[in-house]
Amino acid sequence: MWRFKKIVATLLLGTFAAGLIAGCVELPTGPASRLQAASVPSGRSAQSTDLIGSVVSVVDGLVKLVFKALTIVGSVGGSLTNGRWRVDVPAGAFDGSATVRIGVIDDTSPSCQLEILPAEKNNFRIPVRLTASCSSVPAEQLKNYVIFWFNPATKTWVPVVGSTVDLTRKTVSAPLQHFSVYAVGAKGGKAGW
Repeated sequence: MWRFKKIVATLLLGTFAAGLIAGCVELPTGPASRLQAASVPSGRSAQSTDLIGSVVSVVDGLVKLVFKALTIVGSVGGSLTNGRWRVDVPAGAFDGSATVRIGVIDDTSPSCQLEILPAEKNNFRIPVRLTASCSSVPAEQLKNYVIFWFNPATKTWVPVVGSTVDLTRKTVSAPLQHFSVYAVGAKGGKAGW
């Protein structure tokens, strides 16, 4: 497993370096690669207990995800933002309290990893809304964007049913039934990911 993670991390860093050399400075227009989706936290993290949440770095091999966390009371709901990603948990989505986390590689990350603890809360009665800011994407391209879910069983990106684009705010949103790895990008642009 360590060898696989090391290979994945090396590929991610190589892809990032190639993008920098090629002069890619705009936000990516497709979802994260399998490499980014494979970067899950190793459990070597510290978590703040304050209700506002905190930034926590989680290192998994050579890939570093920055997490923000917030403890949410299910009957009240709440919102959490990390970089371009925002998750809105409506009141009644789950019973009791849970800690919601958003992990990203950086503020412009095309993907995010959503987690909820305890894990048994990861099935929502009322859909949670995930929103990605796409302010640098031209409106003509943005109108074809959706939120994708990475299915680890099939190793494919699956469009989330109900994805919507707000061209005024330049955002893409989708209702979620569970937390996992998500990305934003153009419809039909996932072949080979």
